[in-house]
Amino acid sequence: MRVAKLNSVFARPLQQTIGGVEGEIRVTLQYFFQAWGARGPAKYRDMLLNSATEELSNIEMLSTAVALNLENVPLSLQEEMSADSIGGGISME
Repeated sequence: MRVAKLNSVFARPLQQTIGGVEGEIRVTLQYFFQAWGARGPAKYRDMLLNSATEELSNIEMLSTAVALNLENVPLSLQEEMSADSIGGGISME
């Protein structure tokens, strides 16, 4: 995967796509939870597990895109973006 033009600002919405309110992580966990609780025919459980696995691949691709867009960005900006995504903009110090 290559990024034609690095854009650290674009990395932030990508991070939200991964772990935001309706992010890929939430969807993945919902599929896993539904699959592990499925008591019907195994084909439905397998379909849910396959969907969860596919969502994991989306997380991998998005995470790679975030990392590529943050290449050569000053460490202070990377830390600020990380703190914003973890603490909602509140300093953790």
